[in-house]
Amino acid sequence: MKLRILVGMLLIVMAVAGCTNDNMSDSTKEKQNEEKKQDIKVVEEKSYKYDGKFTYSAIIKNESKKTLNINDLKINYINKKDQVDKNNIEASVRVAPYILKPGEKAYISAEALTDLTKFKNYDVKMTLPNVKPANDVLKLEVNKNSVKINKDIQDDETIYAVGTVRNNTKKFTEYTMIGAGMYGKNHEFIGTAFGESKDSLKPGDSSSFDLSSQEIPQKELDKVKTFSVSATTYFNK
Repeated sequence: MKLRILVGMLLIVMAVAGCTNDNMSDSTKEKQNEEKKQDIKVVEEKSYKYDGKFTYSAIIKNESKKTLNINDLKINYINKKDQVDKNNIEASVRVAPYILKPGEKAYISAEALTDLTKFKNYDVKMTLPNVKPANDVLKLEVNKNSVKINKDIQDDETIYAVGTVRNNTKKFTEYTMIGAGMYGKNHEFIGTAFGESKDSLKPGDSSSFDLSSQEIPQKELDKVKTFSVSATTYFNK
């Protein structure tokens, strides 16, 4: 099955709750639809299909001028005619961080819950509800030298890693969400991994965290050499 990679700018379609007035003019509808779109740049993406499984990884960047809540990001697979398979079920998606300020990046993984064998060519379509962020987000400091593959845990198709995060803010943090990109020897993108640090951290304190990848063929995981890690914590506005 050939994957037609969707590189560059993706339009995230903002789904708005409520009903639409049937008498609304086409021009008004078009204007409102334009206002619901936000530009998201796909920085990296990779997919794997094997043994009846399909996984998709991506790194996206918020290139709009406002903060986005991508916690309920949904992913569908569409064919050349921009049509979703009639038996399609939205992929199970993991996202970190889930609040993106302008210019910031997020890590994504999606496991397909539909049979893609009939798709000779397909793209990835992301949709996002128009929900304003209810929380503030702060980035925490990750010790890059501490992020290493955890060789004590051996598991086919999943890689595990450990690292250390420090609360470099002036606020007490109760929970830290971790997202990471995995790269090979020549910095080629291989996939994404996710984790957390459940320890509460006072300003200046550090804590360890664990990462695990989505299911990826072992021969690809064996290529992983480095990680790009984002650690974030959230506060009520």
